[in-house]
Amino acid sequence: MKVVLVGRRAFDSLEYHLGDSFRALGHHPQLVDITDGLPVPMRLSYWIARFAEPYDRLLARQLARRVRQCRPDLVLVVYRHLHPLLVDLLKRDLPGVPVAQINPDALTNLEQQQIIGADYDCYFSKEPYLVAFLRDKAGLNAHYLPEAFNPRVHRRPSLPKADAERRQQVDVLVYGSLYAYRARLIGQLARAGLRLVVYGQPGRYRHLEGPVQWRTRYLTGEEKNRLVYGAKVVFNGFHYAEVSSANQKYFEINGIGGFQLCDNKPMVAACTGVPSDKVTFDTLDEAIASIRQYLTRPDERHELADRQYRHFQEHHTFDRRVAQLLAILDL
Repeated sequence: MKVVLVGRRAFDSLEYHLGDSFRALGHHPQLVDITDGLPVPMRLSYWIARFAEPYDRLLARQLARRVRQCRPDLVLVVYRHLHPLLVDLLKRDLPGVPVAQINPDALTNLEQQQIIGADYDCYFSKEPYLVAFLRDKAGLNAHYLPEAFNPRVHRRPSLPKADAERRQQVDVLVYGSLYAYRARLIGQLARAGLRLVVYGQPGRYRHLEGPVQWRTRYLTGEEKNRLVYGAKVVFNGFHYAEVSSANQKYFEINGIGGFQLCDNKPMVAACTGVPSDKVTFDTLDEAIASIRQYLTRPDERHELADRQYRHFQEHHTFDRRVAQLLAILDL
C-alpha cells in the first residue's frame, strides 16, 4: 500500500517513525514535506498564512497537487496548522482514499482549530479528553492512539545498566524543549540539591536556574540511547496540557531501558508494566523524595527499568501503533 505522510523531514520525528514502521510492515511510505517549494522561509510563510487566507489557500492547493501526484492509497497528515481546503481537495481528487489526521501534541497546540474545521475521514489523538470532545460533541470519527517508540532507533545499549551508569555519571537527566514551565520544574529540582544534566534549547521568558549541567542541544540517536540508559534517573515532567495523556518521551525512555520518573496520569497507569505509583509523582516534593530514594537503591531501579523495557517492547512500539491505525481504518 502507498502511504503519503504530510509533515517535515526530521530524524526522530513522529512522521519519521511512522514512515519507518509502515516500511517495516511491508508498505510503501512517502513523505511530502510541507516546506518544499515555499516562496519564503518556513517561519515567515507560517505567519503570512496565519493572517492572509488567500496565501494559506494557495499553499493548500500546492500541497494537494503534490500529494495527488504520489497516487496514494492512504494520506496521513501530521501537521495541524494546514488549511482545511487541503482535505477538501484531496477528497475531491482522490475519491475513496482515506485522509486521516494524527495529532501528536498537547491540546493547547491546536493552532486555529484547522483540524476540527477540516473534514478528515478519521482523527487520531493521544489525548482521551480531546478524543471524547471530538467524537461525542463535534460528531467526528475520532480515536485514541497513544504515542510509542521506535525499536530500530530507540535501542537499549548492550552493556549492563550498572556499567552504563558508571560510564555516564549522571544522577538525573532531563531533556526536551525548555519552555517556561519545564524551566520552573528544573529549577526546583536543582534547588533541592539534585545533580542535573539538562539537554535542550533555551526557551523564552525563563532560563535555567541553579547548578545544572546544561547542554544547549537536543538529544537524538545513539547519544540519546546512551544517556537515557546510563542515567540513574530520567525525570520526565509532562507539559501542563497533557490532561490525561503521556508524551512520546514516556514511551522512548522505557523502550530504551532507562529508569523514568514521570507525572501521574491515567494513561501512564494504563500503559505501564510496573505499578504506576513506583514510577510516578503527583507533586514536585514527591518527585524529589522519590529521586533521592532511588539514587540509593540501584537494584530496585534496575529491576523496574528492565520490567518496563520488556513490557514496552511487546506493547508500545510504533509498529503496533501503525497496525492499530490500519485496523481502525479497515485497511
